[in-house]
Amino acid sequence: MVGVVIVYVGVSLAAGAVAFAGARLAHTRFLSAATGNAVAELGPVFVETVLVALAVTALVVAPVLGIVVGLVLGRGVFDPGRSIATAVGGGFLGTLLLGATVATLGAAGSPIGSIWTRSFLVALAVAAVASAVAGGIGAVVGARAG
Repeated sequence: MVGVVIVYVGVSLAAGAVAFAGARLAHTRFLSAATGNAVAELGPVFVETVLVALAVTALVVAPVLGIVVGLVLGRGVFDPGRSIATAVGGGFLGTLLLGATVATLGAAGSPIGSIWTRSFLVALAVAAVASAVAGGIGAVVGARAG
């Protein structure tokens, strides 16, 4: 399972860097460089929208990564039960790590934005379960094909 989580760590760091850069860009474009009364009212909304879009993108990618890792594990490991358990556990933990990294680094990119809300945590939990299921399915398919 450690190998699967390491794959997610790499993706998490890359996605987190993109989230930080995206949040920084949104903050700069919508708050620092903008002028007028609308900036004070709408600027934070735009920054929050960018943060949510970045987080949702990461959560959508997680199950896809889960099924790909599951397929590779299923084909490469001789014990199908072990590969399924590894793909399921690694997909679940890896997605939690991915979501936490993107949310934390995205919020660090802009001092006014944070997506650590109950609705984000629910979405993260759903994505983690979806990634675990996708990883398990990928491992089963990979084991049958291999």
